[in-house]
Amino acid sequence: MTDEGSPTPIPPITYVVDPAPPPQEAPSRSRKTFALWTVAVVFLLATAGFVTLWVLERDDHKATVGQLGTARAELDGVKAKVAGLEKRHVDTEGRIKTANDERQKYEADAAAAKPCAEAGRELIATSSDGSDRAIAAAVRLIRARCE
Repeated sequence: MTDEGSPTPIPPITYVVDPAPPPQEAPSRSRKTFALWTVAVVFLLATAGFVTLWVLERDDHKATVGQLGTARAELDGVKAKVAGLEKRHVDTEGRIKTANDERQKYEADAAAAKPCAEAGRELIATSSDGSDRAIAAAVRLIRARCE
């Protein structure tokens, strides 16, 4: 009991706390959905990369085909020139062979005519002496050597 003159004691304060509600889970995507979206994005980026490379390659291919066409045209022109030069070379070799054959023929003729030429020189040398006998002998020598 309380004394009459004393203040009444204050009852202890008790707080009633409601139990905390369970934390609400944020609406999250499931792991499968996240994985699918991730794979889709990766495939999309890969496709974009391959398309870019394909476009670049196609342009390079067109340029290379153009250069190859030009090179083939130049090569065909060079082949035609080489064929013409080979024909000229064969013709020139034929003319050289003909000229060598003629030269050998003329050298043989000159070798065969050398005794005749020497006899003619002797005739000229003896005709300066003036004797008929020497001239007649030189003429006979010319006939013998030149026939």
